[in-house]
Amino acid sequence: MNSKLLTRLTLTGMKNNRKRLIPFLMAATFTIMIFYILTSLAYTPYIISNGEEAFYGAGTIAIMLKIGSRIVAFVSAIFIIYANQFVMKSRKKEMALYGVLGMSKRNITFIMILETVINILITVGIGILAGTFLNKISLLILYKIIKQTPVNGILFETKALINTVVLFGIIFLICLIINVASIRVGNPITMLKSDKTGEKEPKVKVFTFIIGIITLGAGYYIALATHSTFAAAQTLIISILLVIIGTYCLFIAGSIFILKMLKKNERFYYKTRNFISVSNLIYRMKHNAAGLASICILSTAVILLLTCGSSLMLLGENNINNMYPTDVRVEFEDDEKKPEEYYTNIINNAIKKSDVNNAELICRQYESIMLTKEGDSYIYINYLGDIDNNKDVYTVALDDYNRYIGKDIKLADDEILVYTTDEEYKENNQNIMNICDHQYNVVGEADYKALHYIFDPTMALFERYIIVFKNEEDIDSIISGNTLTMNNSEKQTYIGYDIKGTLDKNSMNIFKETVNSIDGNATVSFKEEERTFFYNIYGGAFFVGIFMAILFLIATVMIIYYKQMSEGYEDQKRFEILAKVGLTEREAKKTIKRQVMILFFMPVIAAIIHSVVATGIIRLFLRMILVVDSTVFAAAIGIVCIIFFVIYAIVYKITSGQYYRIVYANVR
Repeated sequence: MNSKLLTRLTLTGMKNNRKRLIPFLMAATFTIMIFYILTSLAYTPYIISNGEEAFYGAGTIAIMLKIGSRIVAFVSAIFIIYANQFVMKSRKKEMALYGVLGMSKRNITFIMILETVINILITVGIGILAGTFLNKISLLILYKIIKQTPVNGILFETKALINTVVLFGIIFLICLIINVASIRVGNPITMLKSDKTGEKEPKVKVFTFIIGIITLGAGYYIALATHSTFAAAQTLIISILLVIIGTYCLFIAGSIFILKMLKKNERFYYKTRNFISVSNLIYRMKHNAAGLASICILSTAVILLLTCGSSLMLLGENNINNMYPTDVRVEFEDDEKKPEEYYTNIINNAIKKSDVNNAELICRQYESIMLTKEGDSYIYINYLGDIDNNKDVYTVALDDYNRYIGKDIKLADDEILVYTTDEEYKENNQNIMNICDHQYNVVGEADYKALHYIFDPTMALFERYIIVFKNEEDIDSIISGNTLTMNNSEKQTYIGYDIKGTLDKNSMNIFKETVNSIDGNATVSFKEEERTFFYNIYGGAFFVGIFMAILFLIATVMIIYYKQMSEGYEDQKRFEILAKVGLTEREAKKTIKRQVMILFFMPVIAAIIHSVVATGIIRLFLRMILVVDSTVFAAAIGIVCIIFFVIYAIVYKITSGQYYRIVYANVR
């Protein structure tokens, strides 16, 4: 057959199918643009240039951008292939008609190849072009989030271009193979009559329903029963997978089970609006349950990504001040305890050489050890113990403690003061602590404000305890009883001070070199450097999270749109028949509205429930890297849920109108 004629048929078919095709092309273009921007930024010299960081922490941002681009690639492949099924569903009749009219399968394949090439040229071309122009804006937004000085120049990364073309070329090739296979295998006459074939009422898949209840219940239980950071790190992924499995199983089997129960309720079922809605929903859930479950999972991902990202940025400065309460932090470790004057002289000497105007020095001396809780006792860690029960313990002698708080507290031989972040300990209100075969009476709470300087500012996997003992001998008796190398403890001294004015890079280097030249065991850190690193890391994560949330939102909207379109065409003939047997326009409109609302809002309500249940374990997981205020986190998830629900309602308004126009066009 003439190639010009085949080309004309291809373009005509695309034009006639534009209601389904244009949204598909738009969504694919946005997806390609997002992937291209993330990949381009990962390779830009404004972040990594010749293997060197453009600024402190840029290497980590580049890694996150690459990870984000791979996640986008994976999600894009699933989404485009999924959306392609809806587009192809309407084309099958057209291709079958060509076959009935005598067109060879080779010519039909040519049409489909040409259409795929056109789709690639449109989506990849516009996506890369838009991505190139938006790259600079994206980089400026990233620099704004991480508090870096803006840069000049237009970005165009050849490697990102090649990766984008290859990846999405492969994805569209997979779609083409699926489309060609479905046409070549199918019989044209059968495909033409496919919508007239009767359907059996779906049965409840009991096994799937039971699996759904068990897995969703187990996922919820893990999320709600987790009370420690380390446990959250271990179980979060398991909980997410169980909830995903449970969601799919319950949407597939549970929805039909509920509808069947409603059908058996004669008082409810035999009312006009309920009769039609329930009957239609039973058949619609058979085909669309998996799609609704996908909407639910994607909606949950959007809500949690935006909640975590906004919490990171809202709590940024609080976390920096919590981890680094002074502008300069110096940690010394020695085998034997030395007088405070030894360390303060080192610091004063370094301050003098670096020409820094500083406030008063803050000195804290302590020892730290990791213990594990076994029953009611705190014992030395062993390799066979439950790691989830490990505790970071900081010990302070009473004489030092009194000097820090400016008081003269007395303790008996078996008495201690305790401060802890462990909520379980606080709830039990323990008055007695068994520590390494020593029993102590807890007579009060240690002053957190005076001692919080000693907490390790890095990742916190375990709950923290500060214990004030009567004397050094009590501390030594506990430390010396440990025989495991993993629990070795040294005398530690913290020195911190605030700076009056600013501290430049040269002064920082002089200070570090001076301290390390006198005591090689010292660790020096500056709040300003750590602030920069903090915003680079978490700002980068927030930036990537925004792109991921946008991608998931696009996928959610497009799945909803295609579901409404395909279901509209399927329901059109049903409502035509109902109109012929006496269904009024008003009754039809009410029935359609009720049915669409149930299907539309079921996933988002389930997503909000998932998000609320996940709040606790997500917050604990984030505690590994920062302090998450429960009030701020709860407020963030509440605001995000409201905003998402409003956006979802707008999408509902638009797509439900389209559904009504399709269904009711011929009913009037």
